[in-house]
Amino acid sequence: MILKDTISDPSIPVRFFELVPPAREKAGAVETTVAEVGRVRHLADAINLPEIHDETRGGAARTAKFVPRVDPRTLGGRIRRDLGMNIVVNRCVVYEPDQLGWLRETREEFDIENVVLVGGESSQVAYPGLTVLEAAERARDAGLPSCLGGITIPSRLHEAECIRRKEAAGLAFFTTQVLFDSNDIVWLIQQLNGVEARVFLSFAPVSHPRDLHFLRWLGADIPRDLDRFLLCGDEAEMPGSSRPAKEDQGSSSAFDRSLDMAKRILMDVFDNLPPDPPPIGLNVEHINQRNFAPALEMLEQLGKLYTSLVVSQARACQNGTAW
Repeated sequence: MILKDTISDPSIPVRFFELVPPAREKAGAVETTVAEVGRVRHLADAINLPEIHDETRGGAARTAKFVPRVDPRTLGGRIRRDLGMNIVVNRCVVYEPDQLGWLRETREEFDIENVVLVGGESSQVAYPGLTVLEAAERARDAGLPSCLGGITIPSRLHEAECIRRKEAAGLAFFTTQVLFDSNDIVWLIQQLNGVEARVFLSFAPVSHPRDLHFLRWLGADIPRDLDRFLLCGDEAEMPGSSRPAKEDQGSSSAFDRSLDMAKRILMDVFDNLPPDPPPIGLNVEHINQRNFAPALEMLEQLGKLYTSLVVSQARACQNGTAW
């Protein structure tokens, strides 16, 4: 089934695995990555490839040296050719004014039609390209058949109104920033009653303090007391969740706690859906090589829970009962 069709059907679970492209100068990197992606084929409906730029993030010091990456389209085209998987590539539209040419080239030369349109890191910078809304409107007016998505930050002011404007401009789905708190995303989903664009909830495994440092640098909204909860396990409750944490007996790892937290956020969202909610998707991010195996484990376990929640919601809707 075409990914665009599954994304628009709320009764079908859709799972993304977000994979940072390998270093451009690393010998054999593409072949190694394609082999690793082969382990994800039965767990994900699409591979989500971000576009990495050397950003300043408001002047904050980088947590690691910038490494030029393989072009997402090059990697995505290879994955499609070798594995036959659906590919989603991210495109930062603020750097160049001609995005229609890029979208046509992506479809015709790389056989990729699913694109997340990404804006600039700061609203205070005058970029030479387009805003996400402008790029979406131009693609819609040109009649391009691409399936376009966007990024959502649940804690941002007026985010629901922003999503509605972008949906009207043609965006079919949105991926959230990595979630570590259910409050903002639950509130956002409730404000999106009646929206048909799918919202992919994003999660990433945490197994080391550097993971949280990097995610903070990326702009993720991470509660201040989360480090102690995830890395030390000395909190009685998970920050920002309506569900009590399981008692820590000293044996669970940071990854176990981050997985448990992700499950509870996911259940919080489904427990608090509005009467006519947007379709919900799942996006698990692999943020560094050290966390590849944990990311696969998170995708498998979260995927099972997420699928059961979507199926239960669809069954309740068919029976005319409240979810």
